Amino acid sequence: MPGLPLPPAAQDAGGFGYPRSTDQTCRQQLRPRLSPDEQLAAEESFALYCKPVELYNIIQRRAVKNPAFLQRCLHYKIHARRKKRIQITVSLSRGTNAEWPEHNIFPLYVLLATPTSNISLEGHSPIYRFNQACLLTSFSEFGNKDHTKATFIIPNLKNLTTSRACGLNIILISRVSEGQVGENIGENNTSGNHVEGSALQKLEGNCNWGKIPIDLLGSSLENCVTLSLGHTVELASTVSMSPSFLEPKFLERDSCLTFCSHKVDATGSYQLQVGISAQEVGARDMSESPYYSYSYSDVPPPMLPHVIRLRAGNVVFNYKYYNNTMQKTEVTEDFACPFCLVPCGSYKGLGCHLNSTHDLFHFEFWISEECQAVNVSLKTDAAWRTELVAEGVDPRHQTFSYCSKFKKRRRLATTAQKTSYVHPHIIDLDSPEDAQAVSEDDFGQKEDGLIYGLHPSCKTGPLSPDVGYG
Repeated sequence: MPGLPLPPAAQDAGGFGYPRSTDQTCRQQLRPRLSPDEQLAAEESFALYCKPVELYNIIQRRAVKNPAFLQRCLHYKIHARRKKRIQITVSLSRGTNAEWPEHNIFPLYVLLATPTSNISLEGHSPIYRFNQACLLTSFSEFGNKDHTKATFIIPNLKNLTTSRACGLNIILISRVSEGQVGENIGENNTSGNHVEGSALQKLEGNCNWGKIPIDLLGSSLENCVTLSLGHTVELASTVSMSPSFLEPKFLERDSCLTFCSHKVDATGSYQLQVGISAQEVGARDMSESPYYSYSYSDVPPPMLPHVIRLRAGNVVFNYKYYNNTMQKTEVTEDFACPFCLVPCGSYKGLGCHLNSTHDLFHFEFWISEECQAVNVSLKTDAAWRTELVAEGVDPRHQTFSYCSKFKKRRRLATTAQKTSYVHPHIIDLDSPEDAQAVSEDDFGQKEDGLIYGLHPSCKTGPLSPDVGYG
């Protein structure tokens, strides 16, 4: 089957850009029926893709056992993974916590921590190790913006279920010490709303604390299909604040803390309504791409999650042939390369991979609201074809020419320069026995790769390199 025609407007542009209409890349109209000769010529034109594809398949098979580099170490893949991480913001609203006085809640410390072990002593919480701590001094409607929200970065939804990330918790600690702890720490031991670990050592004593497991938060985010489109998801969580005694004895060494319930009165617990907003780190880049501005208004709500997941990472490849007047179309998922099936993480990463790894083709990248497309064509410079031999010919029996650049030879030092490093060795040769008794090491020494000794006709002095070797 010869394929589909390429619109003339699409032949005038190249590189990264946006099509004048989506019909140029994603919707093609059929060409009038070709004659048998035209069909044969079109098939032969499309068959030119076979040899470079075979070459890339050989390279890919060899790279499986002996890769030249690790795919996960590529910069654009690392960047794509980081963009998939989730930024969560924790805040408290006056409207949902009106029953509690503000001075009974703040200062409120918000920590992102993970338990060091699942084993805990009776009356003690697990030992938590934290890497970030933030200080909230007022509700989100009032006060300094830097001290009304706590922001953390957590792994993406796929990695939240791993053993390393599933134990993450958001820990809230509220402690009031005669109205001064919050002021001192907030002014002297914070950078923005982030608290230094040394400041938490002053929290030792009675407090109220609660936690929000990240895995429960992740299960709620999985049902929010708009998160992958760069939208912000608003969630609410009820946290039970229990009275306890904070023991920061591990803070100085390992940034760890634990809570003991034996040392305080168990009464006095209360509940806080915590607001949580979640957004992908790369949401700003998504808003700049027309592909993610697609309107799903015509999609039925039950089909919306399926359609969004189906569109994510899909790329349309149009293979042009027959003097760039016809094309065949292929669709890949997860930004995968159609030649070696390597997932590239993003549309930009796919462009980097194609241009650097498959340079026998020419690529044109197009983005629209309906599709992400790549037009593929063979390069007009067909110099690579001369490296291929005819069918049935063993390339090992073919002669080839090899040309190497002339390498400059090292200029040898002059005789005067070489002899200047030779120290004269004078001996008495009156008797043959004395001459034979002298060892060969006494006669010669190695200078600049040459061994200098005494010529039989000379009684004293070194032998010049121009004369010979001893």
